[in-house]
Amino acid sequence: MVQISRGSRQLSSSKFSISQILLTIVLCAVSYYSGTVTHKDSIGCENVNDLKNAVKENNNVALNDSEIEALVQKRVRQELSAAKETQYFSNSVSQYMNGVVRVPKDGFVKKYDYGPPMDAATDKNGDVMIFYNSPKALPSDDTHQHMAQFSSGAGIGVLEVDDATANCDTMNVINTNNPGNTRQCLAIVGNYESYNVQRWMRVPMDGGKLDKSLPMRAVSRGYASNGSQQFMPPKPNNIKKHWGMLETYFRSIEETLGRLKSIADKIAKDNTIIVMTCNMGQSELLMNFVCNARSKGLSTDNVLVFPTDKNTKDLAEGLGLATFYDEKNFEDMPENEAGHYGDKAFVAMMFAKVVCVQLVSHLGYDLLFQDVDIVWYKNPIEYFNDDKSPYRDFDMYFQDDGAHSTRYAPYSANSGFYFVRNNKRTRYLFTSLLYAGDQILESHSHQQALVQVMNEHSSLFGLRVKVLSRDTDEFPGGWHYHKRNKDFMMKVVKEEINPFIFHMSWTKNKDNKIKFFQQMGQWYVADSCIAHTKQEIVGNHALDVEDHLSEPCCLAEPNIVCHYRDKPSKVPCRESDPIDAGRPSFW
Repeated sequence: MVQISRGSRQLSSSKFSISQILLTIVLCAVSYYSGTVTHKDSIGCENVNDLKNAVKENNNVALNDSEIEALVQKRVRQELSAAKETQYFSNSVSQYMNGVVRVPKDGFVKKYDYGPPMDAATDKNGDVMIFYNSPKALPSDDTHQHMAQFSSGAGIGVLEVDDATANCDTMNVINTNNPGNTRQCLAIVGNYESYNVQRWMRVPMDGGKLDKSLPMRAVSRGYASNGSQQFMPPKPNNIKKHWGMLETYFRSIEETLGRLKSIADKIAKDNTIIVMTCNMGQSELLMNFVCNARSKGLSTDNVLVFPTDKNTKDLAEGLGLATFYDEKNFEDMPENEAGHYGDKAFVAMMFAKVVCVQLVSHLGYDLLFQDVDIVWYKNPIEYFNDDKSPYRDFDMYFQDDGAHSTRYAPYSANSGFYFVRNNKRTRYLFTSLLYAGDQILESHSHQQALVQVMNEHSSLFGLRVKVLSRDTDEFPGGWHYHKRNKDFMMKVVKEEINPFIFHMSWTKNKDNKIKFFQQMGQWYVADSCIAHTKQEIVGNHALDVEDHLSEPCCLAEPNIVCHYRDKPSKVPCRESDPIDAGRPSFW
């Protein structure tokens, strides 16, 4: 038999069987493992390597080192399982649950980027859980496979992403969190496959706040613990109103597409058109976009404006922009700007945002849609057409709105700036959004309806949507400006970073947008052209009717004006009052 001496490392040369040696090795390994876990001395198996060598030297056993190691590891795991470990999942769930591991979150979302913005990994949100529905999906490596199936008391094991997913033919990804610190649970049911999440809450049957004394019942995914509901079916009056809008649209669709195509074909560059829509109430912002871009040498030749009134059409054309004025669909649109987000004028303009994009998409063009409260630092088309971009294969790209709320989940996509590659998935998306106009009327939000439809099309048709994270430098907006992201905004105004655009979203009204652009050093419109029609500007400046409006209206240098000390500004505005009471100076 085999004898081991702690001090002299003696090993007898007498005959032995491999089973005896392996058993000894296993017992030594178990003993050592137990001692390690309990921080006690192990019981004398310091020479396991000598035992392995003995196996190798035995004339009756033809095994190489790796085979011996595999045998030993397998037996050690078996013994540890019997002595110490427990299996994660019982046979009663084996039809859909056969193992679990963790992988680092940052690595997982980089490799399997489905598009939604992802919060940075933290100590409490740093790993992704991967459950194996089939035993065939388990990792190939025996040690990794064992780790996925058995608990040793040290917690769920961690693998690299590639190792953990090497045998996954398909993978369903669920984004979840603990909203509002409620006592939320996640149930996984082995059943006929579904790709939707059912939500249950302890709330009254007729609506109301969370009540822990009540049984759980099925609710909308937008049901909040305070009783508010983000998603409601449209009311009959909104449905009927939408029918009327669609009737007008379809009655003239062929004529509309024919007229639009003749204009679009002339201005498209590389089959791409930049789409904007505007009424007279927002015309100053349109003027600033044009003047700002041209001051930086950026071309606006493939911009197509869909004005919703005749005065805006004349003004846009006076700035050298191509326009398409659809009188039939836009004749009832308001000329005044919205007083605030979601008011009557704001909602009315949402239909224009749907129609202009749907028409251009239907004609087969790639498109960049943007609101008028945007300025360019560089032409953003360059970003989306970069063949080396890691996101080149997505269908749509959105600016991150910043509002990572249930209402806009899972994308938090800002519907005021997005790029679309034309294909059958994106064309049908905008057709579906046209049909969902009653949702816009009900929710007072083009953004909410778009995200709803987009989420469903992503699941049903494989539409790939990439939201450009708010944590990157390329596409900042109102979230950065108003959320006091001081370090980032200071770099912007000092030109230490050079984004593609800036979008003055999250801002109450046009007047504040103008003031904030002035503070940032991004306002290039002469005061004499603000709030004036083309005819008024021509008369005030004694111009010929055919003269271009850029000369009298576009400034060579920005008009920098301080308004509020607590908002980001190109120069210190310490002497100005704050817009939010008690806030210190940005500088």
